[in-house]
Amino acid sequence: MPKPPEGSSLGHWLDYLEHIHGQTIDMGLDRVRQVADRLNLPLISGERSSPFVFTVAGTNGKGSTCATLHQLALAADLSVGLYTSPHLHHFNERVVINHDPVADADLIDAFEQVETARGDVSLTYFEFTTLAAFVLFHAANLDVWVLEIGLGGRLDAVNLVDADISILTTVDRDHQAFLGDDIEQIGREKAGVFRADQPAVLGSYELPRSVQDSARAVGAKHYPFGLEHGADADGIWWRGGRLPENALLASVPRANQASALQAFALSPFDLSLSQIEAAINQVVLPGRLQHLTVEGRRVVLDVGHNPHAARYLAQRLADESWSVVLGMLADKDVESVAEALSPIVGEWYLAGLAVPRGLSAESLAVRATAGVGQCYHSIAAALEAALDDPAGRPVLVCGSFYTVAEALEALAASDP
Repeated sequence: MPKPPEGSSLGHWLDYLEHIHGQTIDMGLDRVRQVADRLNLPLISGERSSPFVFTVAGTNGKGSTCATLHQLALAADLSVGLYTSPHLHHFNERVVINHDPVADADLIDAFEQVETARGDVSLTYFEFTTLAAFVLFHAANLDVWVLEIGLGGRLDAVNLVDADISILTTVDRDHQAFLGDDIEQIGREKAGVFRADQPAVLGSYELPRSVQDSARAVGAKHYPFGLEHGADADGIWWRGGRLPENALLASVPRANQASALQAFALSPFDLSLSQIEAAINQVVLPGRLQHLTVEGRRVVLDVGHNPHAARYLAQRLADESWSVVLGMLADKDVESVAEALSPIVGEWYLAGLAVPRGLSAESLAVRATAGVGQCYHSIAAALEAALDDPAGRPVLVCGSFYTVAEALEALAASDP
């Protein structure tokens, strides 16, 4: 596919990037490192005075942990770049400098630089766009980079940059085609973001043994969850601070807040307790336990798409019976997700996803509920039916980023 001509739109460029490599996911760092070196990016921590880099890996919880770190950095009056994936509505959501997503024109300029630097080196969509984010952050001369690993850790393009502090949130089974089914091996892959002599903050009591083994092997200074930082029914704590539960307003998992605060406390930056409280309560993350009221009905939207996320949702929402709007991709563990959600389900509203790898509602019914539940051709139709249900149950929308994005778009379109 030819390179987009001058004046091409961001959409044209993104379409081009989807077609320049034979595989959507191609694990390994050799190709992307070759291009990064040509771009003179600040990859090695010992060779840079700035930026200070936080890298967040994990099966679930990466987005909310990154969002918390982002707010803490802003509260400390630092310039900060936030790189996350995937996006809900617009690609620009992935690359944020300070308060704002990067503009189309700036993204296109960065794409042009990566395209020139790569020459005949083939890059995946994610590798290419990750390098573009790094180009933009480097050009902006930022104090802090907050980076979310895309998949795994050790061989992810984000892991090109040495983290000054890394966080590993959770480890569970997802992306088994690339990471395998062995939970210890998955833990080792995700722990590949740890660096010698640098802090590695662990975000859960339930991490496999391989995570701490990997930290010791590489010589990272690891901080297990529950020692210097943690969360319980009374609130959260971290090195040098504690906040009670009644001071925590954001719907961010408490373990993720505690881990982000521990990482920030280990950094060179400082905030007062009142500044910390104000910052973490400003975290808003669309599609992560997002609560809305629609037509007088409580609606919760969550992008969770694996068994670990589904178990967390079922635990958080266990006080009621829910109408569950579910749409999923074919390569996810549909059966286990549905099983984890089943204790809170009053009625299933199963919807097809008209995207690559998307399941039809009928295929979803076979895999998820053995045919139980109502089937709809779209998320919008399923959501409308759930809201019209005379039983009056609250509505949970989950199963994929695509599911939540379509639901939010449908709700926005119906809002007078």
